[in-house]
Amino acid sequence: MSAEVLGISANVAFSQKAFAEFLKLNFPLLSDYPELKTIQAYGVLNPEPRLAQRSYFIIDKQGVIRYKKVLGRGEPLVTDEELIEQIKKIDKGT
Repeated sequence: MSAEVLGISANVAFSQKAFAEFLKLNFPLLSDYPELKTIQAYGVLNPEPRLAQRSYFIIDKQGVIRYKKVLGRGEPLVTDEELIEQIKKIDKGT
C-alpha cells in the first residue's frame, strides 16, 4: 500500500501547526488561507462562514481523484479502515 496523508484547511498556518502538535499528528496540515484556492478547486468551500467542508480525497499517482467523501454537519468521520480499504483498491487497480 502506498499513500501520503496531507491535511488542508482554511485556518492560518500557525493555527494548523499548533493543532498538529496538540494532536501529535505524523502528517502535515497545510493552510489554504487566505485565498482558499485549493478548497474552492475541490468544491468543498462553505461560503458562510468561509470554511472548508470536512472532506476526504484519495488521489492516484496520475492526479485523478479516485475517492471523495464530503461530510455533512455532524456526520461521523470516515474510519481509518475505510480509507485504507479504498487505498488498497486503488493499489490493486480496481
